[in-house]
Amino acid sequence: MKLLPMKNVLTFDIEDWFHAEVFGSRFPMHNWDQLESRVKGNTEIILNFLSKKNVKATLFFLGWVAEKYPEIVKFASEEGHEIASHGYTHTRVDKLKPDEFRNEVRESAKLLSSISDKKIIGFRAPTFSITKKTLWALPILLEEGMKYDSSIFPIYHDRYGIPDAPSEPYVIHENGSHQIVEFPMPTIRITKYKIPFGGGGYFRLYPFWLSMKFMEKYRDSGRSIIFYAHPWEFDVGMPKIDLAFLKKIRHYHGINKFLERLEIITSTFEFTSFERSSIWDSVEDKN
Repeated sequence: MKLLPMKNVLTFDIEDWFHAEVFGSRFPMHNWDQLESRVKGNTEIILNFLSKKNVKATLFFLGWVAEKYPEIVKFASEEGHEIASHGYTHTRVDKLKPDEFRNEVRESAKLLSSISDKKIIGFRAPTFSITKKTLWALPILLEEGMKYDSSIFPIYHDRYGIPDAPSEPYVIHENGSHQIVEFPMPTIRITKYKIPFGGGGYFRLYPFWLSMKFMEKYRDSGRSIIFYAHPWEFDVGMPKIDLAFLKKIRHYHGINKFLERLEIITSTFEFTSFERSSIWDSVEDKN
């Protein structure tokens, strides 16, 4: 089945600064309540930014954050943004057993739905950890009511990626009349290589002119940009943790320019949420 064209989609993975993969072993979950939480204020900055721009986005909330700050989930929903799941504890899928993963999806969706009073249909795995080794997660997502996933980067990467995965939205799993659509993160092909550019660290690390060039080329080819970011990626006041040199560059570089750059791309390109995308016109009869 060919999916209909869609608009550019703006997404945020709502997690705190200490949830980032680089801190996975340094800050175990039982210590989270002892750390300075900054996600509420940073998410409010995102919501105010979106309000001023009159842009709707998809917010993938971590269940832990929603439990701690239900008011920001409720406010985001009332503002017309799509609420989706980022799991509950920010545990990579490859570190979970199937029943543990199901519980992460079920409990986060249940909580988010109870706060927003909306059905949760979208999921993004922490650290994009749907890979060839974790494709077993897709039937579980479908069984738990998810209509789409946005967890796959079609690239080689030290933490994630399915290099030979399609680069455009596609039905990744179906069972009878039910199916789940994959929204892969965008890449640009240069010779034989696929170069990622869809936000996050790539948006902070690349020269801004290059990010803009990639986005313009991608959109001019008739494809839709899927952009992602985290609330900590513009937080110049977050705690600075001593890291190895390359990890420090990867994690902290460019945070002081992130919001300025986000302002420019949202003025240059039209963005919306996944749920408002026209793509659902071609799948609604199946789900």
